[in-house]
Amino acid sequence: MCIRDSSKAFGTIIDANLTTLIVSVILMTMGTGPVKGFGVTLTVGICGSMFTALVVTRMVFDLFRNFGTGQGFRLLEQPKFNFMGLAKYAFVISWVLVAIGITTGFSRGSDAMGVDFKGGDQITFEFTETQKKEVAQLRAALDQAGIEDAMIQYQAGGGSRERLQVTVGFGSGETAEGALAKAFAGDDGFKKVSQLRTGPSISNEILQGATKSLLFALFAILVYVTFRYEFSFALGAILAICHDVLMTLGIFFLWGGELSAPVMAAVLTIIGFSINDTIVIFDRIREDLKLNLPGTFTEIMNGAISKTLSRTIITSGTTLLATGSLFLFGGGAINAFAFVLLAGVVTGTFSSIFIAGSLVLWKNKGEKPKLADETVITQHSISTSEA
Repeated sequence: MCIRDSSKAFGTIIDANLTTLIVSVILMTMGTGPVKGFGVTLTVGICGSMFTALVVTRMVFDLFRNFGTGQGFRLLEQPKFNFMGLAKYAFVISWVLVAIGITTGFSRGSDAMGVDFKGGDQITFEFTETQKKEVAQLRAALDQAGIEDAMIQYQAGGGSRERLQVTVGFGSGETAEGALAKAFAGDDGFKKVSQLRTGPSISNEILQGATKSLLFALFAILVYVTFRYEFSFALGAILAICHDVLMTLGIFFLWGGELSAPVMAAVLTIIGFSINDTIVIFDRIREDLKLNLPGTFTEIMNGAISKTLSRTIITSGTTLLATGSLFLFGGGAINAFAFVLLAGVVTGTFSSIFIAGSLVLWKNKGEKPKLADETVITQHSISTSEA
């Protein structure tokens, strides 16, 4: 059978989504500004995802089985590969890359911070549809005035008029306004309607709130995974998340990106992706340990990773297709957001295979751990408790 027993799959789905839900609920309750909004969105998304996984997917499989096509398929055969044998090399290379990337970010100083975190000016222009300019024209005019990396977004203004919102660095609003007025002086209908200047203090408050929320969320994940698995598993999951965040930011800084609110949202998304994928692998390791499969702990871990590799490739591959399309065709306003997602998905997949498991292996010195007494989460047990 290609499809695991439903009760075992149910427990995996609950564990994987509950760990992400812990993060989203804490961000929703403790975060401020866009972080709080992201927590709300992520919470709704997780609930929808769990409903799809537990109800819709089951209905689809049952439908296929009724038509005689429920045997499923395997993307690739289980490879007999020593993943843990490469863990030391992967660990060293990844942390060297983290050190280089984060050092690059610090060396850039304020240049690594976007408008959202060092303050900025937001100017809104109004124009008629016939006077609409291409984003490339607007950006060229701003570049000539020495204003780079401006955020340019069109908005619906109602009727025959539209609005253009330009966000530039703190104190550069007048320069940007003058540059655009000079470049499009012949367009009488192109005029400024408002200007908003945001200081960095508000952004610092949002950043501090996000940091406190994430630290609390990581502690909550540590407690939950320790209860459901074992302390070494919890420690491996937390350190893998920290690795993913730092490595993603390091790659982003090496790419030349600037930290902004959309980038922070992408990083928060990566945390959810990373813990979800890691828990799926940990669940298979736990299951094989409880079955007392023959072999060393290293062999059991290699086998568990091989068994879940097809799922990992499908999940990461489909996510990369979506984020890749967003990066290539989404435009400048979400370019950085999409790049962080791309880097984060690759990093999260890498850490789930090579980093998280290796940390558990090294913490237990290669010996099989004594797992926590598991309260098995199954559909039957939940329905019984509700009764």
